[in-house]
Amino acid sequence: MIAHDVFTAICTRSLGAKNHSIKITSFSYFDGTPSNPSRDVEFREGGKPTVTSEDPNLDENEYYPLNTCYSRPKGGKVSWVEVLSLYSAEPDWGMDDELKLSPIQGLMGGSQGYRHMRYSLFCFKVGVPHRRAIHFHGLARVAFDRGDTYWGVRFSARAIHYIQDILSPFHTKPFPEWYIFRKLFSPGELYYITYNYHLNFERLIGYHLWHGEPGIVRCIEGAPVHSLDGLEDKALLENEILKASRKARQLLYPVFRECARLWAGSMEKGYYKIKREEIEKLELPRRLQELTCRWLGGAASFIKGYIRAYVFPFVDSGG
Repeated sequence: MIAHDVFTAICTRSLGAKNHSIKITSFSYFDGTPSNPSRDVEFREGGKPTVTSEDPNLDENEYYPLNTCYSRPKGGKVSWVEVLSLYSAEPDWGMDDELKLSPIQGLMGGSQGYRHMRYSLFCFKVGVPHRRAIHFHGLARVAFDRGDTYWGVRFSARAIHYIQDILSPFHTKPFPEWYIFRKLFSPGELYYITYNYHLNFERLIGYHLWHGEPGIVRCIEGAPVHSLDGLEDKALLENEILKASRKARQLLYPVFRECARLWAGSMEKGYYKIKREEIEKLELPRRLQELTCRWLGGAASFIKGYIRAYVFPFVDSGG
């Protein structure tokens, strides 16, 4: 998913969050799980949530609104809503890159994919974003129990990132099972179609999120709150995440078909990155608009429930 931050911000504000500033604190926690050692903990207050990469195919900055960034701290304090929003993009900034986590992570493009996608194909299931969400959910509770609101909110933001990922259609399945038979003798085309449809669909929707497309914003704002109240047991919360992911997986089939109609024959021969100018000229087909609203509305419902149940009680907020 792209534009995690604005998605989180819309969910939080639509709950009637009472915004106030919290003190920025240093990182003083033991993660306990592998993380890319070349990536230091970043403090991006006053900056942007985008992925910046020397690989132009991965860099997101061209989609982000020009001259837009988050507020700079004042007196060492910053809005808790901005912390939750900004750092819900953090797991995409490199912490999960270049790790050796599983012998089958290559099937998902490496450790980043292994931690951010939960593929279900035929009878196989692989990927651990649900476990990453629970991991950072637990760290958030540790921080909140210490009275460290900043890191409680920031760890919650990381948990929200992985939940958003596992509730995104292309993160639940690479392609419909039937499609593998259609491309049985063209594995290269199958690879590029899978890669390009996934990223360009999310770039397309992410661009509209970052630029405040009214129809998409309404889908998020109008989503009902999924109740997670009383789910203190981590195993029960993880089960709820997986149940929601199964619903998101059902959207992969129709979304894939609409992507095929939209981009048929243009993304089969190599890596393709949709340009900002293409997005601005493209009018989303009505069916793809409907599916996008179902995806974002379903994900927003769960994220709202998470924020209300697990963040509001610790930030003196609520609506």
